[in-house]
Amino acid sequence: MPSQEAIVIRPTFGKVVEIDAKLASSWSASGEAILLDVREPEELEIEWIPGATAMPLSKLDPVFVAEMETQAVMVICHTGRRSREAAERLIAHGVTDVYNVKDGLLAWNAAGLPSVDQSALLI
Repeated sequence: MPSQEAIVIRPTFGKVVEIDAKLASSWSASGEAILLDVREPEELEIEWIPGATAMPLSKLDPVFVAEMETQAVMVICHTGRRSREAAERLIAHGVTDVYNVKDGLLAWNAAGLPSVDQSALLI
């Protein structure tokens, strides 16, 4: 677990620990955890988080993630639903230090955290 203590938002929601977007941003910035974005490519074309690793849920490879796990893994999507599913898959495949970013990119944006919004470029 990264050095800053996680505040468990939903302690009884299965084995997935949910953290808020500000803590996720802090862990990502400090290098204590990787941020895995499981949104699909067309969503990433609209908006993305600098420093996040893109691995769409449709192509999620728990074995690959387990092999790269040298630190905690935080999973994010648009609302937190798909990232929770991804976190559950990772845990089922033996990845132990996994966190779901509660309310996903919606919470990230509401907290005023950095992202690159390219929606204005879409025609």
